Amino acid sequence: MQPPATHSHPATPRQYCIAALLMLALLVVPASAQPDSQASLSQADLSPQQLFEDFLHFARLGKFDLADAYARRLLEQPDLDPVELLRIADADRRSIDTLILIINNSSIGERATRILDLIREGEFAVRRDVDRIKANIEKLGGPPQMEHAAVQRLVESGEYAVPWMLRTLQDPARERLHARVLAALPKLGHAAVNPLVAALRTPDEAMRGQIIRVLGQIGYSQALPYLQKVLLDSEVTSATRAAAEEAIRQVSRAARRLPEGSPATAFFRLAEQYFDEHGSVAADPRQATANVWYWKSANQALEAIPVPQRIFGPVMAMRCCEEALEIDPADDATIALWLAADIRREARLGLNVESPVPGEPIEADETRPADFPPALYFTRTAGARHAHLVLERAVRDRDPAVALGAIAALRAVAGEASLIGTQQPEQPLVRALEFPQRLVRLRAALALANALPKSAFAGSEQVVPVLAGAIQPQVVERFVVVEPDAENLNRLAAALRQMPAEVIAESNFYKAMDRARAELDGVTAFFLATDMTAPNVGSAVSALDQEFLFAAVPVVLLVKPQEEAIARELGAGQGRLGQIEAGVDPETLPELLSAVRARAGQTPIDEALALELALRATRTLNRIALDGRTVLNHEAAEPALISALAVENEELRVSCVEVLAKTGTATAQRAVADVAFDPANSESLRGVGFAALAESAKRYGNLLDSPRVDRLLTAAREEADLVMRTAASQALGALNLADNKASEIIRAFHRG
Repeated sequence: MQPPATHSHPATPRQYCIAALLMLALLVVPASAQPDSQASLSQADLSPQQLFEDFLHFARLGKFDLADAYARRLLEQPDLDPVELLRIADADRRSIDTLILIINNSSIGERATRILDLIREGEFAVRRDVDRIKANIEKLGGPPQMEHAAVQRLVESGEYAVPWMLRTLQDPARERLHARVLAALPKLGHAAVNPLVAALRTPDEAMRGQIIRVLGQIGYSQALPYLQKVLLDSEVTSATRAAAEEAIRQVSRAARRLPEGSPATAFFRLAEQYFDEHGSVAADPRQATANVWYWKSANQALEAIPVPQRIFGPVMAMRCCEEALEIDPADDATIALWLAADIRREARLGLNVESPVPGEPIEADETRPADFPPALYFTRTAGARHAHLVLERAVRDRDPAVALGAIAALRAVAGEASLIGTQQPEQPLVRALEFPQRLVRLRAALALANALPKSAFAGSEQVVPVLAGAIQPQVVERFVVVEPDAENLNRLAAALRQMPAEVIAESNFYKAMDRARAELDGVTAFFLATDMTAPNVGSAVSALDQEFLFAAVPVVLLVKPQEEAIARELGAGQGRLGQIEAGVDPETLPELLSAVRARAGQTPIDEALALELALRATRTLNRIALDGRTVLNHEAAEPALISALAVENEELRVSCVEVLAKTGTATAQRAVADVAFDPANSESLRGVGFAALAESAKRYGNLLDSPRVDRLLTAAREEADLVMRTAASQALGALNLADNKASEIIRAFHRG
């Protein structure tokens, strides 16, 4: 066979293997697709069908440059119809297999992926075509071969066929089709469960019995809570009750377990599956939206409300919790799960979960009314006990958005007793001090510190150091890069340091991790090369998952040529994993990183937020210092406070000076004095410095060294500005020096 043709790079052994795989596995090439050069590509009138067939032909030959050229022309076609592309692909029974092989094993996977996505889009459009669904329902009444084909088409339509099949059952004029529809419905399988359980709300007792029997035949455990709920209805007929009991037995046999607990418990467990986005109930990640089904009493029919795919899990978790609360209104765990799901839903819509003010989502959630309150409204209303339960779940799941929402509620409604308490040795708010995301740690520390706790608690010694970490308002990211290629490692590290950022760059993962634990206050993101060894990249991601501090941190895979499949497999279902080409242009790094962080739910700390946090931290430290009885010791933040005196923002510098005035060390008092003495500072800042020096002196006496005492005396005696001179003299008097300096000042004004 001929080696793969390339125009810019020599063929690699891997490319030869890919070509061989494609040739051996897919020997059938359409007769109409036999070009052997780029001549036909130059023609302007090539149809989508010709372009698609030629793309597959050259891909199967391993001529990836030519295949990619045809793929590009195909994707550039104006008004390319996904349904038409699906029809073209269906003509070659091995086209999808070829596309998947190309995507997983070649250098042209990107365009092949886009083509496959268009084909999937065509499949989706065909599935929900109402005219097609109605026609296939009618064909159920035909001879066996027609009926069999119609059933297959309805199975392809899945959940979209259910409303029309139920309407057929509701129509007495179509009674001839009823038995055929009831025979076909169970064959729809899992896809039919959600619309069918929603339809159990029908007041038509006969149809409800039919739906129950279909759910039993499908045998999917997702239906169990709804079937159990039927048995709670005292008004159902004995026939409906018997049908529900039999369906529960059928589903239990299929699931190989008996239902445990009440229907409320069953709904709570199903809600947890939706919240965790368990594979058995998760939305199809290939689709942009997912359907939430409702039974509309006005027209006695099913209605689907599409929601963004990423909020399907939270929305369904909320619905299941609501079902559980209808049965057991006082269950704390169910209330807390609803609150957590609402916060997660809000975060994934791009809203600020810490804000009590309604925001504008990036996409609408039509399952909620227009005046639906923000998540914080509900969490505050539920009180501290439920907010703690929400935070406990967030810490366990390492979910930063849910953690921030819970802490915001606690900050508003909880006092010392409910924030810390003694009923648990390890409170969720204290555990949040070690949360992977820095913002969550800071919010937790602020909430704990503002309670001014009077008794020691597990983790109390961590509060002030976390606050101290917030005092520097400059945004400095922290990255860890693991890349065996030394040249690329240095290139990426240099680019990241320009953001600005602290960067640990190593060729060995374990060495990088040891340095990250020792040198960094948290990590913004990990960059891991797909060709790393000892451990490989999959094992490295698993190791990060096992370490609490790093488990929620975004991971960016540096994808090497021919390793797209590894990256795709690792990233499946993991929102915190992103990928970029290992040779990425450094200028695009910030934008790419921002997208990965958004998927991971990591709220970036920009300059405005960093300053707000720094001011909140210093003001909280000031409250701690003024209280004097709290178990928290503000003096642990002294180095950070002194360091922040060099920042540009004067408001923050004033706040730091005020805390240092209440810190009984020589270094603190001398740092305050230096602020007052510095002529480069504004008069207002210098005035604050002299006042703070006076306060420090009154509290702790003179801790200045001789040179600073002399400078203070000079200022009190010689400052040209009378206001500054008066402020300096007040500080001098507060020092209460043993050798009375007042005489020197008085004599300075002697005029003979």
